[in-house]
Amino acid sequence: MWGNIFIELLGVRPLDELINPTKRDWVTELYGDPGALLLLAHNILVYRSLFGEVYAVLNLEFGGVDTLYLVKICRIYDCDLSKIYISRAFRSQDTVEILKSLENVRDSTIVLIFPYNYLPQDPAKYHEATRITGIISRISLSNTVILLNTITRFGSRNPEGGSLHHHLVKIILRIVDRGEWLIAELIKHPVKSLGEKRIFSKKILSNPLPTTKQRTILEWVANRVREAK
Repeated sequence: MWGNIFIELLGVRPLDELINPTKRDWVTELYGDPGALLLLAHNILVYRSLFGEVYAVLNLEFGGVDTLYLVKICRIYDCDLSKIYISRAFRSQDTVEILKSLENVRDSTIVLIFPYNYLPQDPAKYHEATRITGIISRISLSNTVILLNTITRFGSRNPEGGSLHHHLVKIILRIVDRGEWLIAELIKHPVKSLGEKRIFSKKILSNPLPTTKQRTILEWVANRVREAK
């Protein structure tokens, strides 16, 4: 059924090894240490821009995106930063409205960074996550959706978002920060055994080795000449 096709979805080889086999319409989630996830987000945004437009929804009041680092990674991949669109939400309603604006987007990558960050602290109001999850489900029908999520605030090691969210997501990786190293563990997958892990250095994020087809020097020069005109 699956053959030997290796799909590079995230552009980080150890993570792509864990999630394969995969389908482009499956929702994929990475959750765990926020700092590590934000670091990974830069690589994912740049890598996915090689295949089309990328819409990122950042649910943080400030910070989260290091522009200089994003430019550095983009230069390595020779990507087009104009294909990356970043929206920032400051409250839960902002998140809902931004996600609704993406419902008409087609054949793009949607990267949601901490989508449940503004949920109420009161567990009785946790059902508000359902609205967000419902919109994510609709968006995933026509786009590649990648979630970067935090650990739930309710005393477990599960991702934020509740049972409906957990049902929606097809593949889940837990990311643990160990200083110079990251540990990725497969938590959920439709066709693979769980618990498989990869340990890799953060250095491969700041100095990635792109495995997509690279331009020759003549193609690179020709592209720069066209841009200069």
